[in-house]
Amino acid sequence: MKHPKKKSPDSDVRIGMAALGGIIATFLFESIEGEERRWASIVFMIIVFIASAMIGKSMKIGLPSSDRKKIVTTGLGTYVFLYLFVWILSYTLVHLPATGPIPLKPI
Repeated sequence: MKHPKKKSPDSDVRIGMAALGGIIATFLFESIEGEERRWASIVFMIIVFIASAMIGKSMKIGLPSSDRKKIVTTGLGTYVFLYLFVWILSYTLVHLPATGPIPLKPI
């Protein structure tokens, strides 16, 4: 019988920071137009990821030294997709049109 892997607390931190970072990016780069907004958000995403890796390394998780390097790369794909999903979702909700078949007021 296989034992399920224990989820590290670092993954919770990384998930939370990805979601929070996507929401912050919606409002932080509101004044920037076009391609610059996209690149600013990508740079911000990288900065938040590095911060989450630093937080993960500073947490006292009982890992052998060989596994400490995995903290940086673990969850990278999930982080990127969650950040982008939350960023696009929050941007869409903030900029909803007020006309159409079901008029919704923007947040």
